[in-house]
Amino acid sequence: MKSYPSIPRSRGMSFRAIPNAVIFDKIDGSNIRVEWAGPKKGWTKFGTRNQLLDESDPVFGVVPQIFHERWGEALSRIACDERIDRGVFFFEFWGDSSFAGLHSPDDEKRLTLIDVSVHKRGIMGPHEFLKTFDGKVQTPNLISIQNWTREFVEQVWRGEPEGITFEGVVAKGGTGHDLVMAKAKTEAWIEKVRAQFDEGEAERLVNS
Repeated sequence: MKSYPSIPRSRGMSFRAIPNAVIFDKIDGSNIRVEWAGPKKGWTKFGTRNQLLDESDPVFGVVPQIFHERWGEALSRIACDERIDRGVFFFEFWGDSSFAGLHSPDDEKRLTLIDVSVHKRGIMGPHEFLKTFDGKVQTPNLISIQNWTREFVEQVWRGEPEGITFEGVVAKGGTGHDLVMAKAKTEAWIEKVRAQFDEGEAERLVNS
């Protein structure tokens, strides 16, 4: 099952401008993937970013149940309507207290759809994604559609754009195999990470 790609952080030499970028809130959760095998087989596999999972997983074992109860039927209809024969649907798994990959067992957990990779076509472009899923299933807040510039990244650093929940934003442009993505995080989120984790783990999380 295809894994979600790593999104580069837009700081310093790694910055890349994206004209007319679609900019989404970056949800502070854990990446989840669900495989769609077509109308006859349906949803066949669940996984975190790096491994498959089932109900026995102590943290993510609730994912299949949440998915089927809330989004399985709706996404099956959309996949059939859009003639998606095979694909991988990517989500963020999170709760109100989730932070840097840690999840409180007392929180109500949610799955928010962030991207869809269609077999042989690659990841949907952001405009197609919005047209297909916005208002039908839970997707991240749309912050804005604008040029992705160093100035805007600095605004994100200061937490200024309206609609950011805490961690930062993800910008997307293009479509399929030409899709371009970048992320920017807030200073407040990074400071909290560095206060709660040792140096090595903090740097890994900041750049994740």
